[in-house]
Amino acid sequence: MSKRNTYKTLKYSIRQCGDDEIEIRNSFFDGYSRGFIRLLFIGIFCMSWYQNAKHNKPPFSYEISAIKEDFIWTFNKDSEIRPLYEEYREWVLKPETKEKYPNEKLQSYKEYKKLYTDEPWAKWHIIRTVFHFIWIPFLLFLFFLPRPRGIRVNRKKRIIYAPILNGTYRVAFVPKEGDPLGGVAYSCYGTHPLGGEYLYSFVIGMREEHHMQQSRHYLGVYPSMSTKQSVDILHAVRAYLTEDNPEFLKHIKHRFSVWHYIIAVPFCNAFAIPVPFNRAKADAAIEKALAAWNKKTHNQKQKWFKEIAEEQQLINQEYAAKGWDNHVK
Repeated sequence: MSKRNTYKTLKYSIRQCGDDEIEIRNSFFDGYSRGFIRLLFIGIFCMSWYQNAKHNKPPFSYEISAIKEDFIWTFNKDSEIRPLYEEYREWVLKPETKEKYPNEKLQSYKEYKKLYTDEPWAKWHIIRTVFHFIWIPFLLFLFFLPRPRGIRVNRKKRIIYAPILNGTYRVAFVPKEGDPLGGVAYSCYGTHPLGGEYLYSFVIGMREEHHMQQSRHYLGVYPSMSTKQSVDILHAVRAYLTEDNPEFLKHIKHRFSVWHYIIAVPFCNAFAIPVPFNRAKADAAIEKALAAWNKKTHNQKQKWFKEIAEEQQLINQEYAAKGWDNHVK
């Protein structure tokens, strides 16, 4: 982490949450998911543009016309029916009509209107209109897909914690000696959405003690702006937990940076709906975990760290066999 470039890149993956806490961005379920959905939207737009261009129409012209028709027949039927009734009335009152159809009686507007409103297709307009109020906001929601919370590192409480999909929090503890990441299993060569031999995700695995279940968190900005992203995040977390004022803190902000000359970075990360962070719920989970942890004896704590260290050693050995340095000192 000696290069200034590294510090500038970290601001896309790490943000400050206070004096003693940082958050590391979730890459796989954040930028990748949003970018994939937006790419689908662009593909649909291009297909619509191509199909409508054949008839000299703008994109989605037929779809917009159908939506307008549904809204008219739901909220303003009279604008369509009244002109038809006036034509009908004029036809009935013509002398030629009376002569040809002497039994034809002029219906009232209310009676005439029922000929349209009682038809099954008229009810389908109402159903589709209701559906428009659902699918349009849903598509907007997907386009501005909320940013899921990443993992957080609190150096004051000496913990690493992360929200889990079921609404709970997974808490890992930082050992007083040795590698500050000794309470989690990590990998600098995790699965990257783009795959390949050069881009990887930084992965942290956090275990739940009673059932030994592990939650895996894929971290960093998507798409990766550097092949060193995982190593840079690893060094940053270690520095944050061992140094009073690590250099990288001068270059990160309270918000993740999203604007970059690599257009894919803002494309995947800009205009995301912010998700509120439930500080009270997180603090309650942390205090509960700390209370249980502090009841353990020194030997029990060391045994826990030893089991994780053995798991980490197996991961490092697996990568070493491939010629990769996962420990990265």
